[in-house]
Formats: sequence, C-alpha cells, structure tokens
Amino acid sequence: MTTQPDPSRKWWVMATVVIGVLLATIDGSIVNIALPTLVVDLNTSFSVIQWVSLGYLLTLATLTLGVGRLGDIIGKKRIYSAGFSAFTVGSILCGLSPSVEWLIGFRVLQGLGATMVLSLGIAILTEAFPSSERGKAIGLVGTAVSIGIITGPVLGGIIISTFDWRYIFFVNIPVGIAGTLMAVRHIPDTPPVGGQRMDYRGAAILSIGLLCLSLALTLGQKAGMGAPNILALFVVAALALWRFVRRMLTIDYPMVDLRLFRSPLLTVSVLSGFLAFVALSALFLLLPFFLEGV
Repeated sequence: MTTQPDPSRKWWVMATVVIGVLLATIDGSIVNIALPTLVVDLNTSFSVIQWVSLGYLLTLATLTLGVGRLGDIIGKKRIYSAGFSAFTVGSILCGLSPSVEWLIGFRVLQGLGATMVLSLGIAILTEAFPSSERGKAIGLVGTAVSIGIITGPVLGGIIISTFDWRYIFFVNIPVGIAGTLMAVRHIPDTPPVGGQRMDYRGAAILSIGLLCLSLALTLGQKAGMGAPNILALFVVAALALWRFVRRMLTIDYPMVDLRLFRSPLLTVSVLSGFLAFVALSALFLLLPFFLEGV
C-alpha cells in the first residue's frame, strides 16, 4: 500500500534522513584515524590499508547517480530502508573481519548501504517538505554532513585510545538498527512516476569512467602517473566520461539533465563543493599518519 507524504510527519522524515547522513559521513572519516593501528594489527602496509577507506569511497563515487535514478523508478523508501540494513550488516561484518582482505570487502558492502542512503535522502526530503521549507530542510542536511565529517576523526580517536579498533564499526550497530526501523516507519512510500526507464548502459559507462579515474589517481601515487597502465586508466576514464556526457545530452530519459549546468549559480556551487571535498579527503587520509609518525 502506498501513501502520500504527510506534512505533519515531515520532521520524523528529517530525523531519519539526518541519521542516515551522519552515519554515512562519519564512517567515511572515522576509519582514517585508525589506519596506522590497522597497519600494525592486520600486519599490512599503507598501500593496502588505504583501500579500507578507498573501497568505501569508490563505491559511493561510482554508484550514487545510478542508485538515485533507480530510486526514482522503483520507489525511494524500498531502497533507502534496504540501504540502512546493508550498512548495519556491513558494520557488523567489518568489526568481525579476520584479515585486511575481508575488511576491505565488507567496507564495499558498507559503502553500498551508504550509497543507497545518501543518494536518496535529499529527494525524500523534497517530497516530505513543502516548497517554501525545502531550502531550510536541505540546509539542515548540509549541516549534518559537516558535523559528520568533523565528528568521525574525533570519535575514531576516542574509540581507538579506549577500546579495540573493531568498535569503530560496532558503534554503528545500534544507530543503524534504529535508523532502519525509523525508515520503515516514517519514510513515506510515495509511488514512483510511471513511464520512467533506467539507463543501465549510461550507469555502467559512468561507473567505469569514475572507477578508472579513481584507480588511476590512487595507483599512480606508487607506480607514477606516467606509467603505461596508469595512462591507460586515464584514457579509459576520459573516453567513458565523454561518452556519458554525449549520451546524457541525446537520450530521452537521462540519469541527470546536464543542461541544468547552464546555470552559473549551480555550476559554481557544485565546483566549490567538489574542491572542498577534495581537500578534506587528502587531509583526513594522510593526517593520522603524519601526526603519529612525524
């Protein structure tokens, strides 16, 4: 049975979305403070242990747009609730990981759950809040993103100094269970608009492009940006992203309407956000090693 959004329950929807945003953003940075500890406890190296963070972030980068579009087609509540469940299960498995290889794999599962939550949270809010309050609602979620990013390293440091590193993941479990129950209870089951189609080819092209670009930037740090395999990854990424842009401009059901970027305000805002997160990513990945080793 589907129901239309109930304006009287909009703040419950807000609380559910904020919990999802906090979980996903905190977990994107909480692990970084533990990387030096994980290198020792799991008997590995930095080049391997960085994939504990990168596996999570690459999953977010490559699947967010496709999952968001899929939510438009089959219903946002179903995917959002499943995302909370996947994130919680992934957290349990990460905490139980016997080796770094298992930990990286379970972080990908955790990242998939985070993708399902983050890609649909704003869309769910825009349906729950009237147009006159959407700016305020989105601003509150933006505040939650900032809080999550800066809370992760602090919380991770406290846990690492007091408990075992596994509790970095176990701490998510009660919040994840609460978030799943809140999503099932409070997220409106709004029926999707009929007649929509999922561009699976476009989603695959974008995922390949972003994955190759991310791998080139990551592996190139050790192999050298001029290495043949790294250059090949850059070429594949450029061709895939060019093909994706062409496809979005020509098909009748694009995953994202690129013509929106004709607006200078939108373009500058997106570019500013991109540059800010690039800077934050470098800071939170390398700073723990610098502070502990230098």
